[in-house]
Amino acid sequence: MESASRPDGRSFSDWKGWVYNFAFFLNGLLIFLLLFEDRFVVPVWMQSLGRMHPLVLHFPLVVLMLYSIWILIVEKEESTKWNENLADTLLLIGTLTSVVAAFSGFVLSHEEGYEADALFWHKWLGIVISVCSIIWYSFKKYLPPWKLPAKLISVSLLIMLLIGGHLGGNLTHGEDFLTAPMQLASVENDKVTFEEANVYTDLVEPILEQKCISCHNAQKSKGDLQMQTKELFAKGGKEGTPWDTTKADLGVLLTRVHLPLDDKKHMPPRGKTPLTDEEIALLEAWIKGGSRFDLMVKSVDAQSPMYSYAQNVLAGSETEEKYEFSAASGDKIKELNSTYRLIKSVAAESPALAVNFYNRANFKSEDISALAPLKGQIIAMDLSKMPVKDEDLKTISQFVELRKLILNFTDITGSTLPELKKLTKLKNLSLSGTKVKLAQIQALSQIPSLKNVFVWNTELTPDEMITLKKSAKIRYETGFRGDTLVLNLNPPIIENESQILSANTDIRLKHQIPGTVLRYTIDGSEPDSTTSLVYSKPFPVTKNAKIKARAFKKGWYGSKTVEKFFFKSTFHADSARLITKADLKFPAQGAKTLYDGVKSDQSTSSGKWLGYRDLDFQTYLYFNKAVKAQSITLSMLRNVGGYIFPPARIEVWGGANEKQMKLLKVLTPEMPVKETSNSENLVFDFDFDMQEIGCFKIIAKPLSKLPPWHPGKGEKAWVFIDEVFVN
Repeated sequence: MESASRPDGRSFSDWKGWVYNFAFFLNGLLIFLLLFEDRFVVPVWMQSLGRMHPLVLHFPLVVLMLYSIWILIVEKEESTKWNENLADTLLLIGTLTSVVAAFSGFVLSHEEGYEADALFWHKWLGIVISVCSIIWYSFKKYLPPWKLPAKLISVSLLIMLLIGGHLGGNLTHGEDFLTAPMQLASVENDKVTFEEANVYTDLVEPILEQKCISCHNAQKSKGDLQMQTKELFAKGGKEGTPWDTTKADLGVLLTRVHLPLDDKKHMPPRGKTPLTDEEIALLEAWIKGGSRFDLMVKSVDAQSPMYSYAQNVLAGSETEEKYEFSAASGDKIKELNSTYRLIKSVAAESPALAVNFYNRANFKSEDISALAPLKGQIIAMDLSKMPVKDEDLKTISQFVELRKLILNFTDITGSTLPELKKLTKLKNLSLSGTKVKLAQIQALSQIPSLKNVFVWNTELTPDEMITLKKSAKIRYETGFRGDTLVLNLNPPIIENESQILSANTDIRLKHQIPGTVLRYTIDGSEPDSTTSLVYSKPFPVTKNAKIKARAFKKGWYGSKTVEKFFFKSTFHADSARLITKADLKFPAQGAKTLYDGVKSDQSTSSGKWLGYRDLDFQTYLYFNKAVKAQSITLSMLRNVGGYIFPPARIEVWGGANEKQMKLLKVLTPEMPVKETSNSENLVFDFDFDMQEIGCFKIIAKPLSKLPPWHPGKGEKAWVFIDEVFVN
């Protein structure tokens, strides 16, 4: 039996033949899958193959570039620069690795989060490079390297490799990945000062640009979240707004940041530089403070992590000061550190130290005096909420290098406050929550370096606060409404975790600050401070309702609105049957999904949505004993970017059983327009005359063609549904 041969006449009995045949097969399979891509569903086991794409793509780039450059430098047939056997091996390796990279990239392209146009060109260039490579290897006998055709092919391949690699870099790292270091260098040379700095623009945004935007940009938007502008960042993605102060974890952004590094949902993903503890603390403080884009650094409390972070990165901060003293002994610092007292350097290579005290119950005055060996290096001391007495200020005054002293909510009365005059280098002093008096505070003006004094929540009268504000030398932050600092209440907390309410479940609200008035609405309108309902105790709802609530308190600005949609569920279906099967990509839990009482979030990958595209959604809902019903509610999803639209038509049928049905209601939902928000849970209510029903039939028809303004114009839309409620 003769062995197979290539177009150039050589035998395929050697290892190169096996490699060539495998590469040829993969190219053929790739082209076949492309022809039927709209029907291709990536199996779970193949997803790992797709995610190998970043690992293998560099091999064909390097090998094919080397081969192409080699072709270009060969001038004539007898050139000593040419080794045919080595060149043959090099091109074969490039051919194999290029098709492996193209095939894995094709599989990876079916995952979500990539910008359609950039992905389209990157994918097709990769496939063209793979096909060209196998053709070149097959006919290289007729393309000697010293001839013009081979050199033209080399140049063309080099151009395709460079463009394809560049597009791939844009997808994974963002468009400005190459120029980012130069941009950062420019920023370093043009640092703003404390007085000019904005918390978001100058602190938060640089972190996002360095560690987040590579996966959340116009080309690659994982989870439909983009961060390149304030508006897109605040808009959020599939899982809604990145932050939520009503939740203990403050929302999905910080939840992902705090996940273990090896968790696949950790942000940034494994392999990329994670956020530092200081950066995480900054984000937490910014979100807790209302995630305001207009907040200035100079208005931030000196004890806030935002303030501390600003000191490390902004021009004119303490960390830029050149200290004349030498560093303390590392052994001494280690000796004085304890569970309740943390001593750390304010910056790398800096001799300056900062001290924080913890655990009020274990605090003793001796804990301060014990730091005497380090009094020549300590520039910052935070004693917030410690039982510090007036006599302790005499000890503190011995720490002559102090630039920042925080005594918030300590037990001092101010009688020994003049002792702090000895701290001639003190710049920032925080006395919030103490019993200090006006005259005692004014005496501090004798400290030549003092710039900022914080006296929030003290016993100072409004007139005394105004008197302090007139000081030209020291900036006093009083918390009084005349301050430049705007104080906003945090939103109320809706305590109900489940969105589904049974017959006897009430809505519960709360707020952390005593004396706060909570006002709410149940019709979806915005609550105000005068006409909306006042919350005094848990209240019931009799039907589906969007609860909105705000917090109000005298002397504060009202909070942002918190809202949550609740579904009323009176009758629980006993079983269900899907007449048409859900798409293989979105099977959820089958028919049980519709009555399992588990409400999905807006994530399409939650595994809780039934998805339909090629078929109408049709189902039966059964009750073992007929119920007296007068309404039915469908919980559905809209995700414009994900091609998920409301149904073009919904029909609700009802009767004693499958064979005794009558049409109860028909609805033609309003379709999204170009300006419609990307993702939202949809609720469709159907009211009808009360009647006994043992079986419902529901039909929802997907939109046959997406509108002209949509990137997928003309394609079919998806319909997503997760729950049906009967009342």
